[in-house]
Amino acid sequence: MTQLETSSKKDTKTVKVTFAVSPRGPYTATEPGGTTIATVLAAAKKHFRVVDDPQFVYVLAFDGQDAAGDATLDDVAGDARHVKFTLVKKITQG
Repeated sequence: MTQLETSSKKDTKTVKVTFAVSPRGPYTATEPGGTTIATVLAAAKKHFRVVDDPQFVYVLAFDGQDAAGDATLDDVAGDARHVKFTLVKKITQG
């Protein structure tokens, strides 16, 4: 394995997103550390077949806190190779 291959593999994160009310299994993927939370959220919403609407929005939570959409996996998980999110359905204030 070359240094580039090693570096490339090292720069990826295994992502797992769970959604308690879904009968589907968790969303899992391997993504570069620079992937934004918004990108992971979009893929997870597609996996779980949910969409935002005027009454509800979906967000990813990490360690009990909403993860900012413009943050990256590296920002959230640091040096960890695996990162677990929970998909949360929130009521919008109107």
